[in-house]
Amino acid sequence: MLAKLFYQDIKSWSLNNHFDVVTYVPASQGHFKERGFDPVYELYADIFDLKKLLFKIDADKPQAQKNRLERMQTPQTFSALPGINNFQKNQRILILDDIYTTGRTLMYAHDIFLSYGFKNICTFSLSR
Repeated sequence: MLAKLFYQDIKSWSLNNHFDVVTYVPASQGHFKERGFDPVYELYADIFDLKKLLFKIDADKPQAQKNRLERMQTPQTFSALPGINNFQKNQRILILDDIYTTGRTLMYAHDIFLSYGFKNICTFSLSR
């Protein structure tokens, strides 16, 4: 329902901003099993040609159950999938997420791309 509600706004933004590769912050396997879907993927899948380039392991507890300090102290939970090597390092990358609270999740995802040599990395989240 959230994807349908914001579809037109996100679609308009996407038409004014070009990226070579669009990826997203994936749900961990535990959260995917619990929900039955990946909320970030579902939010953007009808607008962007999403590439799954990141893998997220389950953390000790969901971000929504943590305070700001706990969120900031959460260790890196991302790793790159092999497909990340299929793209040129000069391509413009967009990383999508649903909610930006402390920015830690997007920074961890950003750091993965940086460690693989990408330089032009942008992020977008629906809400802050």
